[in-house]
Amino acid sequence: MKDIVELFILHGAKINEKGKDGNTALHIAAKRNDIETVKLLISHGANINEKGKDGNTALHIAMRHDNKETAEILILLGANINEKDKYGDTVLHYAAESGNK
Repeated sequence: MKDIVELFILHGAKINEKGKDGNTALHIAAKRNDIETVKLLISHGANINEKGKDGNTALHIAMRHDNKETAEILILLGANINEKDKYGDTVLHYAAESGNK
């Protein structure tokens, strides 16, 4: 998937554009645990802390779907671990709920 995403970016795709569900391509890549696409999008300027549906960032979404590797990459690339969703929850709350450490 990374190659086609890169092609779209190189031809002017709006990297932070939200779809009808309120999520960006970065949110979708985080949900799918597509680490290479996550890295690619961020390297081309995707807003790592952009909030989508329900006020979730890509990091919230990665944690909600138990995508630990993607969550680690997002943190290393500068995701705000204290960002709150629309319910006031941070990723620490998500981790505690799912039993992650």
